Amino acid sequence: MDSSDRLVFSIVTVTLLLLVLFICVAVLMVLNSNRRIRHRAELAELHLQRDQEVMAAEREATQHTLREVGRELHDNVGQLLTVAQMGLNTVLEEAAPDPRLAASRDALDQGVEEVRRLGHSLNSDLWQQRSLADAISAEAERVERVGRVAAHVIVKGTPPELSPDTSTILFRVFQEVVNNALKHSGADTLTITLSGTPTFHLTIADNGKGFDATRTDAHGGLVNIQRRCALVGFTARCTTAPGLGCIWTLEPLPSHGT
Repeated sequence: MDSSDRLVFSIVTVTLLLLVLFICVAVLMVLNSNRRIRHRAELAELHLQRDQEVMAAEREATQHTLREVGRELHDNVGQLLTVAQMGLNTVLEEAAPDPRLAASRDALDQGVEEVRRLGHSLNSDLWQQRSLADAISAEAERVERVGRVAAHVIVKGTPPELSPDTSTILFRVFQEVVNNALKHSGADTLTITLSGTPTFHLTIADNGKGFDATRTDAHGGLVNIQRRCALVGFTARCTTAPGLGCIWTLEPLPSHGT
């Protein structure tokens, strides 16, 4: 092979190598573009799923509150107003003033306070009006009054301000945990702790009978709680055993912070 043939061979070889390199670069660019498109689609789907979950949690929280409103109006406010009515009727039937009027007036005041509290709990701008700690404290008071269990709320440090979506999800998870404890644990004491140091976390502990956490088929709600927390960048850990009560710990993932 003379020098001209070698030159032609070299040119053809370099041209082929450049063509292969160009094709490889083009393929990599297409793959990268497809990967970015898939990633954006996955992010959009996650955001959509989160928004749907937030709306579902808001609806469930509202339905839960409405059920409790009907129950409390019948069992609590109704009885208070009945007592007031009976007392006032008795006084009106008598000619002389009766000290029972003061007790009736007090019962009426309590009834008005109950109606005011229930109206506040139905406020659609809940998270613009109060913090997660305030909402949990109000729910704990209701649980003590209706559920006949002691519910202690402890706030350590200064819990951070959370977004409305995060507060809605965490409050609904709190309601689920408390409802499960009231229905299944047999507990007579709940201890709810919100801590702002060193990082924010929320714990709900009961002194009930506990359960075997490995039997998730019997406690499908555990998976739902963990899934909901994950949507807002939180983890949900359940510590329990038969006879040892149950402790739920909700805290942000390290990558999310608060």
